[in-house]
Amino acid sequence: MRVAVTGAGGFAGGHIARHLKSAGMDVTGVVRSVRPDTPASLAHVDVQQADLASGIAFSTPINALVHCAAEIPARCPDADQLYAANVDAARNVFSAAVEAGATHIIFCSSMSAFGTITADLVTPQTPVSDPDSYGRSKLAGETMLDEMVTARPDVGSVSLRLPGIVGPGSHDNFLSAAAGRMLAGDPVNARNPDAPFNNILPVMSLARFVGHLVSHPLQGHTRLTLAAEQPAPIRQILAEIQAGAGTNVPVAFGTGGHSFLVSSKDASKLGYQPPDALQAARQFGQDCRDFNGL
Repeated sequence: MRVAVTGAGGFAGGHIARHLKSAGMDVTGVVRSVRPDTPASLAHVDVQQADLASGIAFSTPINALVHCAAEIPARCPDADQLYAANVDAARNVFSAAVEAGATHIIFCSSMSAFGTITADLVTPQTPVSDPDSYGRSKLAGETMLDEMVTARPDVGSVSLRLPGIVGPGSHDNFLSAAAGRMLAGDPVNARNPDAPFNNILPVMSLARFVGHLVSHPLQGHTRLTLAAEQPAPIRQILAEIQAGAGTNVPVAFGTGGHSFLVSSKDASKLGYQPPDALQAARQFGQDCRDFNGL
């Protein structure tokens, strides 16, 4: 089985590509540019360089596509440019994957697709409300898959509306930023200390689920939300990260904003194994400490 993984030079895509390879699959890792560390980080993975927004054609037939690559606001602050780049990339890579024979497409969407969340429990059916340009670009990709599976019933797809993904080298989400401050000895600010929290997804939990999805039959287009089980107050989550990282920085809590939980019920029916929230937090702290050589 050959799986193409876009964004293989990044955090989530790299972990997924390496996991699929270790599971015995042939993997094509699509990267925007080849860096000096690419040969080592993607050892035994066939690397294909492409600017997805401009176009791509896979050099070998593939069975599945995992589309992780995306512009994010931290790297592309121009909202219109971000939206156009992500939409063009999704359109190009989905089309190229089907042309190359893919029957499975896994799309790394985002919780940002929901926009403003007022529900206490977020499920795939939670209404969308005023998403930003990044969220709208993810919704556009999901809509493309709706249309694709209608036209091509031999293709099955899953859109994963992902929460904060954590692990060694993770970035651009609240817990990753908090861990970075802890390791730097800087204080951490958070809110609603006693609100239940499960918005944490270890990258290897994601990688294992993706490996399961591409190995089993898929029909139609399914949207899923993923998170941890056994929610815990955010103060405990942060305390576990500190315990794992071996730090003891001050954590200040404010109030405001809406706290919510994320349901993994539908994903679990398809083989997702949610981690325990507190265990995931402590392991994340340990991973960050080890990653930084502390």
